[in-house]
Amino acid sequence: MKRLSLLVLLLSVAMLGFAQKKNTTTTPPPDMPIDEETQLITYQEVIQENGTAKELYDRALKWAKSFYHNPSEVIRSQDDANFVIKMRGSVRIYSHQKDGSKLTKNVVYYNFTLQCREGRYRYTITDFNEKAAAACPIEKWMNPEDTKWDPECYLNLQEVDEQIQALLSSLVDGMQPTAAKEDEW
Repeated sequence: MKRLSLLVLLLSVAMLGFAQKKNTTTTPPPDMPIDEETQLITYQEVIQENGTAKELYDRALKWAKSFYHNPSEVIRSQDDANFVIKMRGSVRIYSHQKDGSKLTKNVVYYNFTLQCREGRYRYTITDFNEKAAAACPIEKWMNPEDTKWDPECYLNLQEVDEQIQALLSSLVDGMQPTAAKEDEW
């Protein structure tokens, strides 16, 4: 009986040694906007800007062509009648090494829609998916209970957020009316 108890105890200890350690982190997930209906990360805002719908649409198109390295790949449709531009962009995420260096890990794609109306425009950035054989939404990175989650997920979410914030800052600057140049000679 003692041998059986000892064997059970040893097996229990061995199983605990091989059990998967639950990932824990002290870093909270980044504060990213979540759409209440879709439960997807969604950046959306209406911005007041001087100009007609056509002028704003032209500025948005000019901005997109200058911001993206390959705009013909990114811009999926241009609706001149309704002043809507639909794009599919991407940002990089990195694997963080112990020595502090970063290696490119993968690409996260997103859908980006710009809609222009008289005196305002609206951007919507959503449907973030990591490049994979099948759609792999990044919202799962927010769930530490997911079996494939690790603390680096929060770092990758932070990288996505920072790159989208830089994109939005560039967009707001690019949508400003250009100052008329006076030809003084």
